[in-house]
Amino acid sequence: MCCCLERLHDTSPLLQAKASTRMMPPRKLATVGCEDEQTPVVVKRSAAMAGDGLHQDLLQKATRATRASFHYLRNQSTRFQRSPLYKILTGTTQPSHAISAIVLSLVVVALWPNLLGSAEEGSSAKCAPPVPAVRASSIFTQIAYLGSFAIHFGAQIWMTFVSGLALYFSLPRHTFGLIQEVLFPKYFTLGTGLSTVSLLSFVELRRSSRPELAGRNLAHWDTGDLVQIVALGATASLELIVRLYLAPPMLRLMHEKHRIEAQASVGQEVGQFAGDGNGRLERSRHYKVTHKKFRQIHMTIAMMNMVTLSCTCVHLLYLATRVSV
Repeated sequence: MCCCLERLHDTSPLLQAKASTRMMPPRKLATVGCEDEQTPVVVKRSAAMAGDGLHQDLLQKATRATRASFHYLRNQSTRFQRSPLYKILTGTTQPSHAISAIVLSLVVVALWPNLLGSAEEGSSAKCAPPVPAVRASSIFTQIAYLGSFAIHFGAQIWMTFVSGLALYFSLPRHTFGLIQEVLFPKYFTLGTGLSTVSLLSFVELRRSSRPELAGRNLAHWDTGDLVQIVALGATASLELIVRLYLAPPMLRLMHEKHRIEAQASVGQEVGQFAGDGNGRLERSRHYKVTHKKFRQIHMTIAMMNMVTLSCTCVHLLYLATRVSV
């Protein structure tokens, strides 16, 4: 009897373990067996969600930074336009003279080695001190040259033959004038800058491709090169003159002309209007004088724009005869 009790006492832990195993729910056993298989899937999903969240956070931060930068620049521009310095720069002609002098100085500095170069070729050129070797043309100079010329020529074609004519024959005169008021200064400012870059980069590229021109006076350059320098220089000069000295008075006359026409209830017609058929405008001597001055300056600007376009076409012909694909 004691032996039977001892055996039951020894096997009781085994019986308890079996009983607990039988009482465990089948779903629990199945879940325990699949945990290792489901863990990689859950980790991948969480990683993908974390990546999407990081991408959205970066995009949101970039958008906020861009918006803040634009707001800052706009606020600074508005503050500068309200300053006395801006009123002085836009209300007097002295700044125009200063800008003209700065542009002219840049061109003179770029051409200075050739303005003071040797005046003779032959024996005197041989006796002259050797010209230092010129470095190879930089790819950035070529990009600046081709890019500035292409953008300038495209802007001229678009502004002269597409945008101006399409808007003139499609919009009311006063609306067309307001659009031109925004486009005119930017167009001639862009043209002046691009023409100056084209001129300077062209001279630099010619010096790089022909090192003997680096110390030679401009008077002894090839005729073709001199023609291109004159064409690009004339383009930059005429556009600078239009931007600084002709566009501002033309826009002031346009505002005065629009004010008088608005009082006479005209200005919403499409196309040209000289005041015929409106008794109030026909009797106004001030309107006739304003309209005449406006037409004169506008015609001068149009003629100068065509001259600059012709000079650009001369340089385009020069490039077409030398580019091979």
